[in-house]
Amino acid sequence: METEYSTLIVDGEFLEDEDLPASHSIYTEICEAIRRDQPAVAGVYDQDQLFLASGGAVTFESHPSMHSMPGGLIEIATPEVRSPSDLLACQRSIDALVADAAADVDLGVDLRVLKNSSDALGHVYGCQENYEAIVAKGLWLVVYWVFITILWFMQIVSLVISLPILAVMLSLVLIYRFAKGGFWTLTQDPSEMFDLIPAWLTTCMIWLLRLVHLPTVLVLRFVAKNIAFRAQRRHLTAMLISRVALCGSGELDHEGRYRMSPKGMAIDVVADMGGFRGERPIFVYGHWLGQFCAKSFLSLASTRRMYARKQRLQIGLSDSNLSDLAEYVKVGSVSLLLDMIEAGAAKHLPVVKHPIASLHRLAHDWNLVTRVPTSRGEMSAIEIQQAYLKAAEVFVDSTPANYRGEAPLVIKRWGELLESVKVFRKNASAVRPALGRIDWLTKRWMIDQLGEQSDWASRKKVDLRYHELSSEGYYRKFLAAMPELRLVDEDQINRRRRSPPPGTPAARRGWLIREFAGFDETLQAEWTYALIGRGRKRKRVRFVESSG
Repeated sequence: METEYSTLIVDGEFLEDEDLPASHSIYTEICEAIRRDQPAVAGVYDQDQLFLASGGAVTFESHPSMHSMPGGLIEIATPEVRSPSDLLACQRSIDALVADAAADVDLGVDLRVLKNSSDALGHVYGCQENYEAIVAKGLWLVVYWVFITILWFMQIVSLVISLPILAVMLSLVLIYRFAKGGFWTLTQDPSEMFDLIPAWLTTCMIWLLRLVHLPTVLVLRFVAKNIAFRAQRRHLTAMLISRVALCGSGELDHEGRYRMSPKGMAIDVVADMGGFRGERPIFVYGHWLGQFCAKSFLSLASTRRMYARKQRLQIGLSDSNLSDLAEYVKVGSVSLLLDMIEAGAAKHLPVVKHPIASLHRLAHDWNLVTRVPTSRGEMSAIEIQQAYLKAAEVFVDSTPANYRGEAPLVIKRWGELLESVKVFRKNASAVRPALGRIDWLTKRWMIDQLGEQSDWASRKKVDLRYHELSSEGYYRKFLAAMPELRLVDEDQINRRRRSPPPGTPAARRGWLIREFAGFDETLQAEWTYALIGRGRKRKRVRFVESSG
């Protein structure tokens, strides 16, 4: 799970814009606080990225040209796990880690972090789920391999074209700085280069590089939309767009309308790169874009991992949850359905028609009465979830007990979450079963306590501070009064804050970081390997074996 956390400065309305700390300064201070909590090393491809002894990673979600501006998002990814329970414990550990880090920074302001999906200005962010899944089977797998080979050659051509362009750009930057009476040296932070040159030159640099990589992007988009994860996209889409009724985080928009899922309202395509032209897909292939367009400058050979039969399936339609039950069901149900798809047990699941339009209609209707067209006729979000849950129950019952793992627990908790929203659907005043379990409904109930005469600003304050990760956060206060809502205890959270789950690639990465971070030998990490030392003596340590 990758979660983007936003920052909140309490009483910030009394500060001028120039008094607010820059986003990069906030990120740097939070990283320093995290380093005081546990060993950490820089990333191979991104020196601002931080890989942790807990197996996770911290990334700054901001363009270099915006580092000096207030705001910015801090993304923290959990380590790789093999069960929903481990993922929930890891997720809660990074929630605690970033909250403690924000409280530990010294920037002269009262800094808090929010785990939400949209801010007061309408910007949408949140979290993304990542699963290992079979990218294609049979003839489609052969077709996939052919396109990966084509893309590898295109990657090499793009690199050859890009290098002289980058050299010319760097020369222009140096000339511009010299003409203005200053220099930019290689010892400085690369992000400072963007602060020292005019915005028009930065824009030209970015668009020229995008033009070079455009053919690669077009081929990648074809693969994403037509070849990769065809079965998963067909059988998961209806489930994902309907689960906003269970796992949406809720949002009060600028017109005072309440929606179940800000992420759902922002999604505009089923499958795409995600961010190259501002698109927001359900199934995201941005990591493939980074592999073929960004990582080529450092490692063309890393592309060979794209030939593996199992690849990373990233889901962008995912709100940030504070409810343990919603967080668990969100990842546990998808993981179970991926097993069903690979076992060929998903053929009779409903397929939604017009998925994006249907998603927007469902996410906008917190009364849960909207019905959308599917292969089984018109169905509501609750009916779609019921169909998926029933199919999952049949699949688990037909699976030998020694192969079920956590699947029975996933079924049980999925049913509990669905039942609580069904009770609300039958009687709008019966919200108690859902309180603390369904984020959008709990937040809606809190907003309603202000009364019908409350103004938008007061209601929006509840919307935002519901997600605050401090003792003053509204959900945290609610949870303190109802500790039975917790599905993981403090011991589990603290254990995952210090070390990743055993038997995963993260376990070896975490051990290496704990043992060698801070030593004389330089250590840099990536998700699948680490580099120790420099020059000819540099050694590569792999965390996972190549799979076919």
